[in-house]
Amino acid sequence: MDHDLLLRAVRKHITCAWALLYIERWLTAPMRKEDGTNVERNCGTPQGGVVSPILANLFLHYAFDVWMGRQFPDLPWCRYADDGLVHCRSESEARIV
Repeated sequence: MDHDLLLRAVRKHITCAWALLYIERWLTAPMRKEDGTNVERNCGTPQGGVVSPILANLFLHYAFDVWMGRQFPDLPWCRYADDGLVHCRSESEARIV
């Protein structure tokens, strides 16, 4: 999950400067490994983070839901969190999707 794209989506829905600041800081905070070294993060959300599911769903709304509606409007689909199912009529159609 690209941070720049995710933050663009967040800014469409949140205007509070403090909230935006904390979301960006939270996303980009380095991860500390067991050996004590820090790893910079420029994509994804922290595993197990309390806000990660909300941000993932927001990202997937634009990256998948809206895309499916534009690219494959005749295919039914469903998504729950980061799991999804597209009801294709054939294997070749599934490969295209």
